[in-house]
Amino acid sequence: VQPSDTCVVVCSMKLGACYNVFDCEELLESSILSIKDVVSYVVVVYQTTSNFGFSAHPHLRDLLQDLKTRGLVHDLVEYEPREFSLQEKASLISATAPAEAIGKDLAEVSDVFFNEMSKREIGRIRCRDNGCSHFMTMDCDEYYKKEELAKAIDLIDHRGYDATACRMRTFFKEPIYELMPPDGFNAVPLIYKITESMPFRLAADYPFVLDPTRRLENVGTFHMFQRAEIEMYHMSFVRKDMRMKLANVSNKMNYGETDWFLRAYEKWTPSDGVVHPHPHIGRLFKEVQTVPNYFDINLSRMCDTCYKTSDTKRCMKCMSAQYCSRACQAEDWPKHKAHCTTKEKPAEEK
Repeated sequence: VQPSDTCVVVCSMKLGACYNVFDCEELLESSILSIKDVVSYVVVVYQTTSNFGFSAHPHLRDLLQDLKTRGLVHDLVEYEPREFSLQEKASLISATAPAEAIGKDLAEVSDVFFNEMSKREIGRIRCRDNGCSHFMTMDCDEYYKKEELAKAIDLIDHRGYDATACRMRTFFKEPIYELMPPDGFNAVPLIYKITESMPFRLAADYPFVLDPTRRLENVGTFHMFQRAEIEMYHMSFVRKDMRMKLANVSNKMNYGETDWFLRAYEKWTPSDGVVHPHPHIGRLFKEVQTVPNYFDINLSRMCDTCYKTSDTKRCMKCMSAQYCSRACQAEDWPKHKAHCTTKEKPAEEK
């Protein structure tokens, strides 16, 4: 019996997964595939307008509906970002939030964080309403090895932890390039128990460093998994559109000017070493290591317009852009023409 089968037969846990989605949807399917053997329910809470007012990819709804039609997603919830009153903000900030995490003026706490947390709370409630006892709160670029996740579920089910977390590994440009050493500072939530007394609250006091929008209130028992037990594989810088990521990341005020990074990213090769847009997180990494493609991620199989995986053909001028049809190529041309420059055809295609 495989570990994932063991969990289905023995565990009392019914696990759900809720994804926050605005961009990076090109990775969503492969992320779901990495967890689907041990997850009973998947909900996607998505925006077509970002927290910063930018429009999502025009085919986002089509891609999400396709995933639902194929049974990889059970529910889709569209979310409209909004402004929060000072009273609302006060009610959504954890009672245990350290003063330095919030500051003195609630008005200065960005609506971006409350919108992100509100989407996660919608996902938590949807998991609860669909019979889940536990849930994972995820982004599209997060992956887990099935065997590790199944064993973690067995342990959580046996010991009854309220909240668990793990460390992550970070990948750059392609899923085979890992930034080293692994980030030993930040953690990511793994699995949470669902109870009425444990809603999401901003910046709840946790015993480890973790995204303030992913924290639950009133958590009793925490457990941090060791790297040898389970890790999250973070395809943080594996994207079809890196500019979209940096323009809409929740904490983008910490990044500063990023045009230099986008230029470097476009031309980057492993011999260039570590390049990172965040002035502090980037210091955690010293080198680039080539590793296996653990989750069979291949963005070259995806159309640049609709992001569907199919037989694609390259633009004959630049040999970089790729499309599944002439219709998709024509749709993308107004955007692509500014970057389309003649390149020599790759040797294998001559």
